[in-house]
Amino acid sequence: MAPCLKLRLSGSFLAEDARGMALALPLRAQVILAYLAEAGRGVAGRAELAALIWPDRGEEQARASLRQELSGLRRMLPEGVLRADRQAVTLDLAEVAMASPEGARPFLDGVELRSEPFEEWLRAARARDTAARLDAALEAAQAAADKGAAAEAARLALALDPASEPAIRALMRAEPRTAALAAYEAFRAHLAEALDAAPEPETEALAAGLRGAGQTVPPRPPVEDRPTLAVLPFDEIGAAQDDMFAVGIVEEITGALSHIREFDVIARQSAFVLQGLGLDHAGAAARLGADYLVEGSVRRSGERVRIAVQLVSGGDGRTLWSERFDDRIDDLFALQDRIAAQVAGRLSPSLRTEEIARAGRRPPENRSAYELKLTALPHFWAHRKEDNAVAIRLFEEALKRDPGYVPAIAYKSWALAQQPSYMWSDTPVQDHAEALALADRAAARAGDHAPTLVAISATYALSGDDPERSQHYAERALAIDPSNAWGWMRRGWALHYRGDQEAALRDFAESGRLSPLDPFHFNVHLGRSAAYRQMGDLDAAIAELRTGMRRNPGVTWALRMLVGTCAMAGRDAEAEEAARAFFRHYPHMTLAYMKACMPPSIRFRQDGYQAAFDAVFASVGIPEA
Repeated sequence: MAPCLKLRLSGSFLAEDARGMALALPLRAQVILAYLAEAGRGVAGRAELAALIWPDRGEEQARASLRQELSGLRRMLPEGVLRADRQAVTLDLAEVAMASPEGARPFLDGVELRSEPFEEWLRAARARDTAARLDAALEAAQAAADKGAAAEAARLALALDPASEPAIRALMRAEPRTAALAAYEAFRAHLAEALDAAPEPETEALAAGLRGAGQTVPPRPPVEDRPTLAVLPFDEIGAAQDDMFAVGIVEEITGALSHIREFDVIARQSAFVLQGLGLDHAGAAARLGADYLVEGSVRRSGERVRIAVQLVSGGDGRTLWSERFDDRIDDLFALQDRIAAQVAGRLSPSLRTEEIARAGRRPPENRSAYELKLTALPHFWAHRKEDNAVAIRLFEEALKRDPGYVPAIAYKSWALAQQPSYMWSDTPVQDHAEALALADRAAARAGDHAPTLVAISATYALSGDDPERSQHYAERALAIDPSNAWGWMRRGWALHYRGDQEAALRDFAESGRLSPLDPFHFNVHLGRSAAYRQMGDLDAAIAELRTGMRRNPGVTWALRMLVGTCAMAGRDAEAEEAARAFFRHYPHMTLAYMKACMPPSIRFRQDGYQAAFDAVFASVGIPEA
């Protein structure tokens, strides 16, 4: 019989029932489950749990608090999973499955509880969890037959322990020579800076062997160094010799990719010269001077067409992304446009991910402004206070390398606008003003760089008081690159602020269609929720909110939206629960601070939503000022 509860503890906490539905558990309930499940413990004494969570209360008061917490938790969990008697609490581990770890993020990432015993246990639990995952990653790296899989496992091991000598050696053996030496240099620099140490002799010897006759990898110059991509001719299966359908598809894909402005695209004519030469990926990439190749095939059957596309690393032929598109040949040109837009929209995040990984393998001091911007992006879209601060610092480092690098100016403005909008700021009015000043500076020099225009649009939405201005820059970006999923998302938010909810929903849908696995996709769900709320479909609004928060559990600021929407829907218990959860994450919160943080365009809006969450927050004790 399948387990009826699934838990993820390595990373952000997640609990799902047998249907895969996430359970919105309070903080202390999460702690109880994690404590019982960690290291296969399964059972703990009531006094032990009470002292762990409420050490500052008397024994009787702490046990009463535990009794109340357990009562609520048992109602939220599947029947029989959690049992309690007068002495102990038991989690039926036979009914619990453990989800895969969330990358290299630490055990119970983001869970904070003001309790010294809890913090002591959490430090030890994180050490045990990291050690176990490190051992598993190293074993996977050694056992993998495929070098790509070995490199991925080794990179995970290094993320868990940046000073692990076995991990860096496994990575150096799996990566191509140039990438292996770059990883070694980054590892050597980390040891020197963090530990004042040098690599072990075995690691040094491996690096010396890779260098060959004393050659080293020269640092890349501190300027923008965008990757180069080539679209190769597609194979056409089941078509006449002179059929030009696949040629048209390749031409449209090449054109769509050239609009993205995050990489350089080699002209179609150059790529077609290689047709029939029988070159492998490395040979084709070398002849074209390309870092990445796009290749594919077209298969037609009557009015149906199936197009397979993949993104390949030019250096070693690894497949980085692949997808199949099935469609119907109605209007030939419309079909080519549809396929090209989808390929561009879905390929771009995969290429960005690979470029972020490549930038991360270089020593920080050798990274260009472009590479520092890339390194900042995962922190930027994490939507967590600590990550956002790291992103701002990296954008600032990029601007030290190149003070005129406009994309870094624009992204820094967006990250600064996030500080007050998501209630991470100590000086919300000042941060809003600085974000706008940077956006103005970027807007004067953005040109036709679509990602920069999207970042400017976002800043004007979050820190400005003119949604029309935000919409203008999103539309400029989409005119250049219609496959830009973030552009559609930002225009959707601008349209929502302007009151056109039907149009906003269409834009959010297009963003999701173009990049369904995008790291920002949670924000599409939150945007849909906001639109549905304004249209009066409150059940749909709440469902979208919960989906978005499951997609990125770190977006605790969205609890603010959940409070108001549940209150408008008359779901008072859910609204108060969300308000209490919000206050746990933001104990510094006051109603005055919250209003100062909100985007100026909606700060003084007087509607049912504003009044609803004001009332709920006041009822749970969030002070006025």
